[in-house]
Amino acid sequence: MTSLTVEQLQKWYRKQLKNKSSDFLKQAEKSYKIVERALVDVEELVKAFENEEIDETDGIASRFALKVKEIVEDFDVDKDITYEGTEAMQAEIQRFIQELWGAGARWIRRLDKRYKTTIKSLDVAMKELAKEMKKIGKLLYDYSWVKDLERIGGRIETLHDLTFSKEIFEEQIQTVRSKIHTAEMEYNSAKKAYGSFTETSNVAELLSLDEQAEHVSSILKMKMNPLKKQVKKFLQSDTGVRFGPAGQKALIDYFDDPYTAIAEEPVGYPGLVEGLSGLQEAIETKKISLKDRLARRAVEEIGMIRDGGLQDLQNQAKEIEEKRHTYAGSDVYKQSAEFESNLTEAKKNLDYHRNDLLRIRDDLQRQISKVDEFKVRIEAEILESFSEKVTIQLEVSLEPLIALCTIE
Repeated sequence: MTSLTVEQLQKWYRKQLKNKSSDFLKQAEKSYKIVERALVDVEELVKAFENEEIDETDGIASRFALKVKEIVEDFDVDKDITYEGTEAMQAEIQRFIQELWGAGARWIRRLDKRYKTTIKSLDVAMKELAKEMKKIGKLLYDYSWVKDLERIGGRIETLHDLTFSKEIFEEQIQTVRSKIHTAEMEYNSAKKAYGSFTETSNVAELLSLDEQAEHVSSILKMKMNPLKKQVKKFLQSDTGVRFGPAGQKALIDYFDDPYTAIAEEPVGYPGLVEGLSGLQEAIETKKISLKDRLARRAVEEIGMIRDGGLQDLQNQAKEIEEKRHTYAGSDVYKQSAEFESNLTEAKKNLDYHRNDLLRIRDDLQRQISKVDEFKVRIEAEILESFSEKVTIQLEVSLEPLIALCTIE
């Protein structure tokens, strides 16, 4: 068994790949040289078309020469011989031949006979290239397994990049933690300012008014709930019982927003009493069909409400709204809103940066999983392809960085 670091593995792999694919490299090198020589020959042949524009024919020849030179210059193949590079060269040869004869189809028929020999030589060079392209195709087919070996090298490079990304993560974590520190100070400052404001102003009382209003509203809903089904059936039925618009409106409003309804009603909530009196009449005259239990419960509740059962709650609601009206003209609402807005914004900013740190932690965990996955896969592929049992030693670990992404 051989134990190697990632950098040692890269050197070891390149040596093993070169040894195992030596026959492919030798044959491919011959093709590379033939192709390179063919391109040189084409460039030399093109010089015959680069005469001065004495007449129209020479002008056509010059334009054809410029086009061919452009096609030759565009022939781009990596000088390092690899299976992937050889595949690319095969594709480049095909493109080169197609583009050159595409240009030739436009210009050659219009050329003078004095270029006949040069054109014939150009045709021979193209046929040699086409012949070599077929040889390269057979070479790629015979040595297709080399491509699999080269893919191992790509995975080793990826593993190297994954393990040596520690500095990048460290920089990201440091930057985000610095932003969190700044955001925490801003949040604490906003929180302190808001706390100081609530202690030194009557905003605390304003906030308590909201709580009191919510409390009164909850009790009202609870007290009105036993009449909900009866009132709904009463409003949906044509009972013939007549009562004023105020009573009709009250029966709707008190089951929609009881707090607002009772606060806006005159003392004694006459609108609600009127509406409920109509309900009671309909029940007692059997104008609506209700179970005995529901009918008795409704009459009892209506009597309780008519006798002032909600008066204390109405008094509380009116007192709360009066205090709110008193404070409405002051700046305390505006100031409170500003302090609260600043605190909310500071909290959002702090949460954003904390979440950013958690995102980095998730990226780290994914990176660690990838490293483990690539390590196992590369070791297995090396054993299969090179019959060598290699253990990869990871000198750089991303695990310690996980602790730096913990939010205290």
